[in-house]
Amino acid sequence: MTVDIGLIESLDILADLKYVEMEQLTSLMRKMKVTEGEVITRRGDGAHAFFIVFSGDFMVSFNDGRAITLHNKGDIIGCSTVVAPFNYTGTATALTNGEVLSMPGQDFLSLIKSDPALSDKIMKKINMIISERSPFLGTVTR
Repeated sequence: MTVDIGLIESLDILADLKYVEMEQLTSLMRKMKVTEGEVITRRGDGAHAFFIVFSGDFMVSFNDGRAITLHNKGDIIGCSTVVAPFNYTGTATALTNGEVLSMPGQDFLSLIKSDPALSDKIMKKINMIISERSPFLGTVTR
């Protein structure tokens, strides 16, 4: 299911984007239903998609037994699509039924590489999120 700009303009990660930049992103996005227990990323796999939580609860577990849970609309999963070495560092599992916005990793990476202003805005948000999560994760083994 394609995504309308109205669905994403209130998301924190996209708050600083211009309308045309949101149009570029929504052209890549698909709304996807997930079911309880469904694995959407697997640690060590190539990072094939970037996800924005729309509804539901998710757990991202890491090699050392640590995990974080994501419950908020706008939380992101799959930062590894735009951060080297481009392999998922955690396994993301749906704890409840929900919906995510999904973007193909290569297309997302290509878009932000082609537009320095967009890249700067998105990568600042992603880096901020990674920094906020890092105290809870300790050292994440890639």
